Amino acid sequence: KIKHAAPKNTFAIVVCAHDEAAVIEPLVTNLGELEYPRELYDIFVVADNCSDNTAATARNAGATVFERFNKEEVGKGYAMGWMFDRIYEMDRKYDAIAIFDADNLVHPDFLAEMNDHLEAGESVIQGYLNAKNPEDSWVAGTFAIAFWMVDHMWHLAKYNVGLSTALGGTGMVIRTEILQEYGWECDGLTEDMEFSLKLLTHGVKTTWAHDAIVYDEKPIGFWQSWRQRKRWAQGHFECSERYIPKLFVEGIRHGDIRILDGIMQISQPYFL
Repeated sequence: KIKHAAPKNTFAIVVCAHDEAAVIEPLVTNLGELEYPRELYDIFVVADNCSDNTAATARNAGATVFERFNKEEVGKGYAMGWMFDRIYEMDRKYDAIAIFDADNLVHPDFLAEMNDHLEAGESVIQGYLNAKNPEDSWVAGTFAIAFWMVDHMWHLAKYNVGLSTALGGTGMVIRTEILQEYGWECDGLTEDMEFSLKLLTHGVKTTWAHDAIVYDEKPIGFWQSWRQRKRWAQGHFECSERYIPKLFVEGIRHGDIRILDGIMQISQPYFL
């Protein structure tokens, strides 16, 4: 068994769920059984514009549930920012916020691994993006293979040479003080990449926790996959337009190769 640093950091776990009654209970139960002192973390579920019983199911499973209804500001990015604001106002102050998707499962050592990285001085950390259902279909299988390759040959490789990687939407941990200092305000189609690039323009890099594993459910059908990939591609193009000029200017101004590398990150030449 890996020897971890003494549990020190407190975590607010945030799960944004839109009509996820079918999958939210296993995740909340799973999160309540992590190998980390239970008094050092709390589980919050945002039932976002739900028309099913997601809120009641999550509450019965042991989560603290906040219900959000807003038909103008729709999407995970808005729901996350809304929940962050409520966490800041709480009497209890958390060292970091961990974010998961409702259809995930989480390795028991996830928070212990993230505590190690926080204790090592890291502030914005992405966990290992594994697959929950790689054998469900050929689509899910190819998604899993793609993620495994990117995890090892991109995230881990960049982390090992000191470059910034990027947040992946789930299995990510951000120091609360970073969120408060720079603000969230990420409501695009790929809010995770947007926040990573926003921080990079300020010289704050995203790091990688190779042994903090989250199991993400991959799309099973082709058209489900198509819609997801299309949304991601649109989000990346939006981020490219907004951040490539900023990254270029800040990278040259500070002479920082890590910031300039963000241009390679968002243009994704290995996919093109």
